[in-house]
Amino acid sequence: MHLKFLHPEITKKLLEGHEDVLTKKAEEHEAFYASQVCPRCGGNCQKRGDYHNMHTGDDILPKFYLRCLACGEEFDPHTGITIKTGNVGEALVPAYPIVGQED
Repeated sequence: MHLKFLHPEITKKLLEGHEDVLTKKAEEHEAFYASQVCPRCGGNCQKRGDYHNMHTGDDILPKFYLRCLACGEEFDPHTGITIKTGNVGEALVPAYPIVGQED
């Protein structure tokens, strides 16, 4: 299936006179996801989509789960449920250099 987008000018014309409800909601969603950290190691996270449950009946935007960039933990930030346990050992950086280690 080929995806074809509407021309931007035609889209603007079609949307004239309608209230923009998506922009504010999208900014709120982005702020929510950006404020989340990994519950296991405190690392930064990346949004991931699961097409099985991205859309719910009460929200106009898709719902994402998060994957920690440091340890790999995957979790649902809305419920706090862990989808896949991460490896904290991957996230740890030694406080002191290992003896004899060449940089």
